[in-house]
Amino acid sequence: MSKKLILRLLILVFVLALGGISKSQAMTITPVRYELSGNKGDTVSKEITLINDDDAPVVYYSSFANFEAQGESGSAAFIERPTEGIGTWMRTERSVTVYPGEQKTIDFSIDIPNDAESGGHFGVIFWGTSPEDVEDNKQLAVSAKTGLIVLLSVNGDVKEAGGLIEFDTKDSKFWYNTLPVNFYYRFRNDGGDRIKPEGKIKIKSFLFIPVKKIDANPMDGNILPNSTRKFSIDWVKYTRPKDNEPREGLVGLFFDKVVYQWKNFALGIYSAKLDIAYGTQNEKAEKVAYFFVFPWQLFICLIIIIIIIFIGGKKLIKKYNSYIINKAHSQMQLPTNENHV
Repeated sequence: MSKKLILRLLILVFVLALGGISKSQAMTITPVRYELSGNKGDTVSKEITLINDDDAPVVYYSSFANFEAQGESGSAAFIERPTEGIGTWMRTERSVTVYPGEQKTIDFSIDIPNDAESGGHFGVIFWGTSPEDVEDNKQLAVSAKTGLIVLLSVNGDVKEAGGLIEFDTKDSKFWYNTLPVNFYYRFRNDGGDRIKPEGKIKIKSFLFIPVKKIDANPMDGNILPNSTRKFSIDWVKYTRPKDNEPREGLVGLFFDKVVYQWKNFALGIYSAKLDIAYGTQNEKAEKVAYFFVFPWQLFICLIIIIIIIFIGGKKLIKKYNSYIINKAHSQMQLPTNENHV
């Protein structure tokens, strides 16, 4: 790689770091994802809506890319300027001008080749503020891009393989002094199409009483072929507001913790059962994890309150008894200065 190219890339990264966020916020695409299916030789057509949130007219340029899984977080690695795959099957307008506050609907299509491989094909339609061929002219393109994810399933005989690898609390933690309890599970897909697990995490108390059911895939995440994805889910009843500043000092922090534990009250040993289904055959997978919750700060406060009530109540009872006894004695006393006729 030449020094000139490296310098241009560094400048690009720097400029994007300064202005990329604001520019990407000035455009909205809806929907953000399509999950489609079709037969070999079909043309699948859909619509995209571009919204210009800026205060000036903007010309948006389209480009296409393939993508594949990157790591286990569900993030994607984009392959831009593809020479094969779904990135070369998609068609839409080359450019479009959108005025401030305008919503413009644009058609796009996917021409599925007759020789396409059955299974999953994953791409993205990017809309940016610089044409794709600017770099071909050896100019530095600084463009904020927003993309529409396209998950296409080509019908046919598709291999399905994989399954649940593990399920547990985060870092295999057993002892908690309050909620939230953080769960995770990892799922492997060795098949030819995406898998979207659906189901619940069912939490029960030590008495086997159902306590909570949590969606095991709240973001409708997919596992792409030949990849493993990690899903994270929390059990929590109350979330502290972001603008709620903690109290100062050890005592303040202690009582903040007590209030939080009261609003997120949980006590004892719990079981959490992951129960999900996946694939066209609706296969099942399940696994159980255990954890223990003991809000000790809250219990210290409750014990102190009980002691105060007990001591105070005991004193009140003693005073009340003294009052009753004294009153009884005063009523039993006979008059000493009586005049007899």
